Amino acid sequence: MKVTFLVPPALDNRAVADRVAGCARSLYSLPNPFELTAAAVVENAGFEVKYVNFPINNLGIEQFDNYLRCDNSDCFAIYGVNLTKQTDRNALAKIKSVKNAHVIYYGPGPTYCPSDYLLTDNTYVIRGEPEESLKELCWALDNGSDLKSVLGLSYRHNGKIRENGFRPLIEQIDSLPFQAIGLIEGEKYKYCNPKLGAKPVASAITSRNCPYQCIYCVPCSLSFARELEYKRFHNNKKPPVGRRSAKNVIKEIEMLARNGYRAITFHDDLFIMGKERTIEICRGIEKYSLRWGCATRADTIDDDVVKAMSRAGCQYIDLGIESFDQRILEDIRKDMDVECIERSIKIIKRHGIKAKLNILLGASPLETVETIQYSMRKVKEVDADQVMYNIANPFPGTELYKLAKQNGWFTKGDYYPSDVQKEAIMDLPHVSAEQLVKLVRKANRAFFLSPRFVLRNARNFETFDDFVDAFRAIWKKLR
Repeated sequence: MKVTFLVPPALDNRAVADRVAGCARSLYSLPNPFELTAAAVVENAGFEVKYVNFPINNLGIEQFDNYLRCDNSDCFAIYGVNLTKQTDRNALAKIKSVKNAHVIYYGPGPTYCPSDYLLTDNTYVIRGEPEESLKELCWALDNGSDLKSVLGLSYRHNGKIRENGFRPLIEQIDSLPFQAIGLIEGEKYKYCNPKLGAKPVASAITSRNCPYQCIYCVPCSLSFARELEYKRFHNNKKPPVGRRSAKNVIKEIEMLARNGYRAITFHDDLFIMGKERTIEICRGIEKYSLRWGCATRADTIDDDVVKAMSRAGCQYIDLGIESFDQRILEDIRKDMDVECIERSIKIIKRHGIKAKLNILLGASPLETVETIQYSMRKVKEVDADQVMYNIANPFPGTELYKLAKQNGWFTKGDYYPSDVQKEAIMDLPHVSAEQLVKLVRKANRAFFLSPRFVLRNARNFETFDDFVDAFRAIWKKLR
């Protein structure tokens, strides 16, 4: 059986959505490690595998239609997030109009509501952590065997939707193969991360999920799928964190470096997870002269860890700050104090790494125009190198969603997919959706158009093309 991992073009009259973080329209494209790991599992199981990404090649609807008419795949696997739901459903309609191939959906969007995707026969949804279920489903489809034994699977049978039981989480993530980067070899220079200023750039993940209880949190898209499925079968409890060993991570980094990659974006929800493990990973990275960046919490930062990260080539650390108002941090259960945040920023900058702050507007009913403006002033005061202002979006499956529903905060009565960098879907008690959109636009323009930001980042790029990538990303953000 020939299996194609497919990224369709935007088929919803909107900008292309990011499928890695899963909550915004794409500012720039990074390889999706969740797709490439799943592809490696299927490839290792003996199937002929392709990876076809239309957005990265700037190919649109006409090219997609032509491709489907000529392609001989038996099965298409589509990794979907909430923002890609309509595109992915439209892709199904186009596929079925020309061939009776199997279509498999996986990712957080299909996991949350399989019935929205199971529109025809030979259509399947893998819920939660996908790799083992995806492999078993491909085996079953290839052999024509019964699907009842494939855990984590939803599918249509005789016009009705069947849902198989929970697929236990993978206990030993080290057992998974490394990403099938050979599938994107011809396109690897098309991906970028302007914060790193070097190509080709790879993506990687060293862990799945984090142990904290923030009410708003939507982790990376794979962790979110994992969390949605686990909560459904475990009385709304968060899943245990899955961690790769430092040795396993280092082996993958060696593989990426050997294949010419010069930069890595780590997509962990919490990269610094254990001081000794983190330092060991950094020592492994050090020998390859790579540029890289990651995200973590401010309370995981200390001098020893950041020193090791700096020596290993870390260019930025992405901190989930959310707000500089202590009352709001407590209300959203961030379990952190402002003093810790400020101390961590100083440590990061002292070791020559850029401190990138994530500020989340409107995650608490305590939010006001004044608290948002205060956080904007503090971003400048602490001398942040980069910032990302997002608008809180109450994703189904989060506690913030329940609060928004109970209190009637939704502008249209319920959640709908929206770009967290540009759209607000809640009117809070003290700040409206319209005000949130205006404030995030004002905050972005004040920061990214400031002479300080321009001068600091002008020397970050190795080539003119790298500069163009960064300019395009900022232009999309400010439009």
